[in-house]
Amino acid sequence: MKALVKHADEVGLRLEDVPEPAIGINDVLIGVERTGICGTDLHIWDWNAWAKETVVTPLVIGHEFAGRIVAVGSNVNDFLPGDRVSGEGHVVCGRCRHCLAPRASACSGRARSPS
Repeated sequence: MKALVKHADEVGLRLEDVPEPAIGINDVLIGVERTGICGTDLHIWDWNAWAKETVVTPLVIGHEFAGRIVAVGSNVNDFLPGDRVSGEGHVVCGRCRHCLAPRASACSGRARSPS
């Protein structure tokens, strides 16, 4: 599959072929049909101070996408192949007023229980 990859501590990204991810028992495999570029991606491209402190290379970037589920892991029972989905890059608690609204993108993640 094609992906944008950050290989080194320098400005820029590379579009290249990477292996398709292996699917685990709790995972879904999504065939990406559309993708976007956000501010985080621009920070990674520019390799600014935030990126240098936050990103560990090598890294396949990108978290804004939409597509269809291609396959589901054996423990997944609430999604099916063919379902249309989009990516959500936030780690959410699932219990706060925003998550229950549902406005999970506004969740601070503070109500998460420790793992």
